[in-house]
Amino acid sequence: MIKRTLVAGALAAAFTIPASAQVRVVAGHFAPFADTAEGTSVTIQINGADALTDVVYGDFTDYIDLGPAGSYEVNIIPTGTTDPAISFSGDLPEGDYTLLAVGDGANQPLDLLALTDDNTPPAAGNIKIRVVHAAPFAPTLEGTNVSIRTAGGDVVGGLNPVPFGVASGYLELPAATYDLKVATPDGSVNLIDPLPVPLGDGAIVTVIANGDGVNQSIGIDALPVGSLPLRVPVDATATGVFFNPATPGQGAQILGFPRQNRALGFVYSFDTTGTNQAWYHFDTCNTDTSSETCATPGGFDGITGAITIYRSEGGVFNDATAANLVQVGTGTITFTSCDDVEITGDFGNGQGEVTLDYTRLGDRLACTTALQ
Repeated sequence: MIKRTLVAGALAAAFTIPASAQVRVVAGHFAPFADTAEGTSVTIQINGADALTDVVYGDFTDYIDLGPAGSYEVNIIPTGTTDPAISFSGDLPEGDYTLLAVGDGANQPLDLLALTDDNTPPAAGNIKIRVVHAAPFAPTLEGTNVSIRTAGGDVVGGLNPVPFGVASGYLELPAATYDLKVATPDGSVNLIDPLPVPLGDGAIVTVIANGDGVNQSIGIDALPVGSLPLRVPVDATATGVFFNPATPGQGAQILGFPRQNRALGFVYSFDTTGTNQAWYHFDTCNTDTSSETCATPGGFDGITGAITIYRSEGGVFNDATAANLVQVGTGTITFTSCDDVEITGDFGNGQGEVTLDYTRLGDRLACTTALQ
């Protein structure tokens, strides 16, 4: 869905704005109470006057100058009705604010989050980022708990657990390209996994996790940018035993690691003469599979990823003698459906690049939605 940035023209018509306004607000609609955009349409009234009309889920404004510090009443009224679904009344001291309509009215009540903004610039070379949990995907607050993590699975800024309706303070971080995700508190399931986002020197960003997964898809917005493109969250689809009936006695075992957006696996086969078994390892972290570190976390998007291929040599059955892991090539792993995978690469056996086509043996644990 394309998210619209609303302009403040309607407010300019509704209010006489002083030359030196003291209160500014950003208004955003992230309350997924209906399953169509039209069904979420609302009018936003400020102090009894229509300020914005036909505001639908995902819409947000730029900063709007309201006027001097003082008492303000905000009512959010579903289009076609007269009774407010959300109301806010209170004093707004001089400053900048973000007002977010949240909740779905079923799992979590409709509400208005009033956040105080801090637009003082970060230190040179830094950014400021704030995280808001506005995704009402469970009927209890405990059920909505999430953690904010790097692609490698590390918790960011102590943000674990974070329940629905909570906003963090501003985190000041170095300007860089950030690859963050929203996961379950234990990190075992990725809920929202946006693609890496470059944040330049001086950026001040509010990141909003939103959607209930029923009426509106779970997603993430970064104000003032808009919707962030998402990866397919890594889940249990990748985990399983795979084989090809045309090559009996050979196959692969693949393991998916949502915490690190990682897939690793093993191919058991034979050498090109057919006289010796050959055992290969591959990993989207570009480290050998005996390592606990991950050189490139986030290398697997749930469907495909680049792999480094290793061959085991010198091991002895049921013996403590360590096998050597020899890097023999690189390649890719790609799931072409929920139950079919292609492993393409150079296995260091003189055949150059080959593609191994395998299908799942047994029932899968889950299936990535994009592959269904």
